[in-house]
Amino acid sequence: MFENLLSNSVKYNENPFVKILIKISKVEKNENKYVKMEFIDNGIGISDSKKKIIFLKGYADYKGGKGMGLGLALVKKIINSYHGEIWVEDKIKGDYTKGSNFIIIIPEE
Repeated sequence: MFENLLSNSVKYNENPFVKILIKISKVEKNENKYVKMEFIDNGIGISDSKKKIIFLKGYADYKGGKGMGLGLALVKKIINSYHGEIWVEDKIKGDYTKGSNFIIIIPEE
């Protein structure tokens, strides 16, 4: 799961230096406690229209690019099995071209 997120940060990066910041914290949502993990990169980013479909199985059919489209769908399935959530945001809000922030929350217990 983590390997997929990290390798995507490298694969979809055109900068001379790939930067990946991993932040781990605790959050509370709906009175439940979660561990929050953020994988923040300086890659090519993900447009808002693609943010909605990248976690779908067979996503490669839509993007017409690298990979088989199973990686993020599998990551989502694993996280769901732990009753967690995953989503992606812009590293710099409003400018997806500056990189991505993949956010995972998993129940603390």
